[in-house]
Amino acid sequence: MPEHPIRSNGTPQSTVEHPPMGDQVTADQAWPRLDDFEIDERELPRLHTPGAWPMVRDRWERLVTTAEIPESPETIWRALTEPEILKNWLAVCRGTLAQVGQDCVLDFEDGEFFLCRAREVTPPRQLMYVWRWLGLGQATAVTWHIEPTGAGARVTVTEQAKNPPWDWQSWNGGGWVGILDQLGAHLRTGMSWRWPWRRMGPYAQVELPVSMYEAWDRLTNPAALKYWLLAMEGTIAPGQSLPIMMGDASGIVEMKVHEVVQPGQSPPSFLPYVTYALHRPAWGAEVGGRLWIEPAGCGRSLLQAFHYNWENLPAGAQLSERKLLTSFWADALRRARQAFSAPIPSGAPHNW
Repeated sequence: MPEHPIRSNGTPQSTVEHPPMGDQVTADQAWPRLDDFEIDERELPRLHTPGAWPMVRDRWERLVTTAEIPESPETIWRALTEPEILKNWLAVCRGTLAQVGQDCVLDFEDGEFFLCRAREVTPPRQLMYVWRWLGLGQATAVTWHIEPTGAGARVTVTEQAKNPPWDWQSWNGGGWVGILDQLGAHLRTGMSWRWPWRRMGPYAQVELPVSMYEAWDRLTNPAALKYWLLAMEGTIAPGQSLPIMMGDASGIVEMKVHEVVQPGQSPPSFLPYVTYALHRPAWGAEVGGRLWIEPAGCGRSLLQAFHYNWENLPAGAQLSERKLLTSFWADALRRARQAFSAPIPSGAPHNW
């Protein structure tokens, strides 16, 4: 048997003896072996194979806000940590911020709140805690630093986040200025400077362990809407009306879809969103809303819901209905996150 020729890459090549033109090919004449084609596949791979894929898409953001307050560091420290003072300029504190590792709640008494846990307590100079909006939003770190000056103290608050919402700098960045002004005004006058409630909100967010595209496709599927949104019927499409069961004792709210923008459809962000209006018979008016998803790092996304125009409702219904809707969205976003996690058996066949 003759030896097989050697390819340029060192692998053996089968011998192919072609018969003369016009001669008939006999069964014992050799043709290329099948493994030769496999070698060819490896030597000349398809273009863009394997394709590129993202590894990391993270961003860290920091907000730093400062104010000069003509009070002693000790006075300011008490305002940051004592519940009886906190409720006059920030929120009702359910628990304490002065104990490391202990959870507490900063309650705005309109349905929205922060779940907090202190990480550093160094009176009267530095207080650091981590908090989550509605107990399910992204965890961010807040550090209060008090530096004595000749006329009182310089108070600096720093909030840091990883992959926060895209409007975090404008929303939270502007919010901290107002919060420090409220602190200074209360310490100066002794009056309550907290907002009783806001015409905008509730705002709810939850991080999902899947990409924006997968999250959008799965959550807007009519079958999925019945689970996480508790939509009794209908689809997410312009002009559609979805009756939504807010809870066993809360009744139904009607969601009328106005606009649906799919991923990649609208510049400059190309993010998907839905605009809608909510209505209940007792309201006599509509509350506007927006539901949207944006990236939150590689392979993760942030599902968010926001409402506005509560001033259109009767004054006696505004606060109580806002609390109901806030509770509904917090539960809905928990169900949305659960849809992408391992199944958790329910304790009872109810939605409460």
